[in-house]
Amino acid sequence: MITPKETLRVGTRGSLLAKTQTEWILSRLRTENPGLETELVIVRTTGDIQQGVSFAEVGTKGMFVKEIEQALLDNEIDLGVHSLKDMPGELPAGLTLACIPQREDARDALISLNNLTIDELPNGAKVGTSSIRRQSQLLNYRPDLNISELRGNLDTRLRKLDENAYDAILLACAGLNRLGLAHRITHPLSESICLPAVGQGALALETRKDDLLTIQLLEAVHHFETASAVTAERGFQSALGGGCSVPAAAHAKIFNDGLTINGWIASADGQNQIRDTLSGDSKDAEKIGRALAERMLQTGGREILRGINR
Repeated sequence: MITPKETLRVGTRGSLLAKTQTEWILSRLRTENPGLETELVIVRTTGDIQQGVSFAEVGTKGMFVKEIEQALLDNEIDLGVHSLKDMPGELPAGLTLACIPQREDARDALISLNNLTIDELPNGAKVGTSSIRRQSQLLNYRPDLNISELRGNLDTRLRKLDENAYDAILLACAGLNRLGLAHRITHPLSESICLPAVGQGALALETRKDDLLTIQLLEAVHHFETASAVTAERGFQSALGGGCSVPAAAHAKIFNDGLTINGWIASADGQNQIRDTLSGDSKDAEKIGRALAERMLQTGGREILRGINR
């Protein structure tokens, strides 16, 4: 058992999902360290404050994490709990991703009003999502669909669907599972239809590099296989030079000591896309992810991304 000298101050966003994810982490830490004192600190991020503004206008780089990171740097909290898919490729100086817990289901979920699958939705059905990645892949599979902007916390998005503002919406399976809402999932989308975002389904526990006591405390909830997989995915993302505003995706899996990563790059309308796969030793996770991205850039990905950035 590790006993911190003071209460562990834990920063997270104020959404129900963020608080539920954080409490899951804290319950595991308390199991390993009976008597551990914790304080939950709610931090409002840019993404939370500007919910009525589209991602394209706000800019997505760090929009859900940078205020939490600033609180760490200002020594207002000791630990930041993030959804890993929200994390930029580069961290501020002095901070580190100290722990990656075991991943939840990484797939995307279709939730529809009438319990219809992606193939059963009528022509022109209105589908809500704020993700250009989801939009592009959905339009590639079903170009007839009407994709519409959907912002807000998970419960807000579900309420908009229930109020008939959309015929269906896309969310992450992980968030629904963590909130006990798996029954709302109509159709978990296969990777062949919608490849998950980098880091989707995983959490990231961020600390100060010099806070060795907190880093040691987190070792009990670190999951090596998840960490290796997301390291490959983040290597892929870094080599592309883009964040979640770019229609690209990568998902890695560990098999024994081997790692396989699937990558995808596409135009915003989904009409031009490339997919590729690369495997190797899991100890070379980042290198494999970067190598896949570089190969895809050379085989058409660079031209696709250049068209998006014009």
